[in-house]
Amino acid sequence: MAQLRIGGTSSFIGSGADTSGSYFTNFSSNLATQFGANAEFYVQWRQRFSPEYINTVYTSVFGGNANGWKQVIIGAGDQPASAGGALSTSCTDLETVVQNTYQTKFPQMYNSCSGSTSHGAFYSFEEPFGNSDFKKQNARPSPFCLYSQGPNNYFAPSGNCFGYVANEWMTFQVKIKTGPRVNDEWVNSLVTLFVARFNSVSEKVIEFSINLSAGDPSVDLKFGKVWLLPYHTNKDPAQTNLVAHTWYDELIISTQPIADAQ
Repeated sequence: MAQLRIGGTSSFIGSGADTSGSYFTNFSSNLATQFGANAEFYVQWRQRFSPEYINTVYTSVFGGNANGWKQVIIGAGDQPASAGGALSTSCTDLETVVQNTYQTKFPQMYNSCSGSTSHGAFYSFEEPFGNSDFKKQNARPSPFCLYSQGPNNYFAPSGNCFGYVANEWMTFQVKIKTGPRVNDEWVNSLVTLFVARFNSVSEKVIEFSINLSAGDPSVDLKFGKVWLLPYHTNKDPAQTNLVAHTWYDELIISTQPIADAQ
């Protein structure tokens, strides 16, 4: 198990999509810790949000609201010199992302910057429900976390989405269990997201079966790098808003389940 303890702050005020910085690291300094087919690993971090960060509605350069800020990108590791020495960017075939998608005020997930045989790029982890609805956090019990509940009813008592809470350290843990490689995918993979409030037991929020995008077999990308960042796609730099902050701490990468933060 590798442990890294970090802290930081980022703010938005008259800023664009990528003006608040980021932290990234490979799973191990020697690049030996990477995960491909038939693997299982965990990424956990703690994060704190200011009220302004959660509650501000950020606008888009294209009009309307921006896409929503990211929390983490779990992607391809850098390649050692013996394999060409390529440095991986955050936008890869296999990236798996936790994001405040469309600023719903609760974490959601998607896979891949490119798509693969089974699905397109930025494929949302949304489970069909009924004839025309979707579970946006599919592991939440009744009354669930549904697309149809809309922004005014995502949370109790009408809905049961697990939302962000301001001014406390929340813990997020992503478990990725990959299946066997079939062409450009790890088929029958399972991604699980757990979230906990401060000094509370974690709750399962998302448990999604998916053929994770794996990229060209000849390139053989593997999970091995993580980004902690507030990147906000299409955020309008002309918008004036209150200063907002988020902080990260206690990043852990492990091959075993990680105990809840205390």
